[in-house]
Formats: sequence, structure tokens, C-alpha cells
Amino acid sequence: MKIELLEYPQERDWLAVKERALVTVGKKAVTPPTEEWKRKILEARHSPIRKLQFSFYLEIPYWVSVHLVRHIHAQPYVKSQRNDRQSDYDRNAARQDETVCMIWDMNAEELLTIANKRLCNQASKETREVVKEMCELVKAACPEFSEVLVPMCVYHGGVCHEMFSCREKVKNG
Repeated sequence: MKIELLEYPQERDWLAVKERALVTVGKKAVTPPTEEWKRKILEARHSPIRKLQFSFYLEIPYWVSVHLVRHIHAQPYVKSQRNDRQSDYDRNAARQDETVCMIWDMNAEELLTIANKRLCNQASKETREVVKEMCELVKAACPEFSEVLVPMCVYHGGVCHEMFSCREKVKNG
């Protein structure tokens, strides 16, 4: 697998988030947002965080890409398997573990949702590994995301809302 962070928010993007947040209460941004303000707006998941954009380059098993492209507020650009577009293998005989490359664009709100869902122990191990690496790359570039890129149960203070939680799975077998 190969995972790269291609684009991530810069200070000008954070200023744009603050401008959008303040305009909703009739104010103007005068100073750049502090690290504390950034963490708070991410934790609150207020709509201006949608202005923050991320792009990832992934080389992953095809079947894992199918798990990822289900996130409808993220935009995937997945290499075609059509036989008239590539000659690496016959699409009709392709294994599900063939590597596929893709660029995956998303805003901060969707990144948080993806982390919540795909870091969960209910996600496949391989999908968790891809998303975990994505989150580690984001945390290295944008430390303000360190506390919010977590499974849903952690985000909800230890309460799992999955139909079959990890605890259920352990109890039932």
C-alpha cells in the first residue's frame, strides 16, 4: 500500500474558516485563529470546517477502495479497470486484491466522519490500516486534528452506536 497526503489546509485556509464562522454572528476576522480556536471548531464540527480541503493519493487493494468510495461527501478519482483503458490485467478476471490507485478529495468534516467510521473495529482491518495512515499523515501536517480523528465510540465518549458493537461481537462470539 502507498498513501500520501497531497494537499492539506494552510493558514490562509484557517483564516477563511474563521471569517465564515464570524460572519454568521455579524463579526469580521481581525486576527488569525489560535490553535485552541482551531481545536474547538473541529470538535464542534461547525460548518465552516468544510472550507478545509484534503487530498490523498492511495495505492490500495481494489476491494478496500470500494469501502472508501461509499463516503458520498468525499470525491474519489479511481483508476479505471476497463480493458479499453488499461492493459495491466483482464478486468473480467481481475482479483479483488489487485492494487488500484486513486486520488481522494474531501473536506475536514468528511475526513472526521471517515475517521469515525473507518477507524472503528467493525471496519475491515485493511480499511482501518489505510485510514489510520491517512490520519497519521494529517496529524503530522495539521496537529490540531490530533484529538478528533478517532473512532465514533471515542468521539462519543466511549459509547458505541454500531448495530453490532465490538462489545457485542466479543460477547456473542
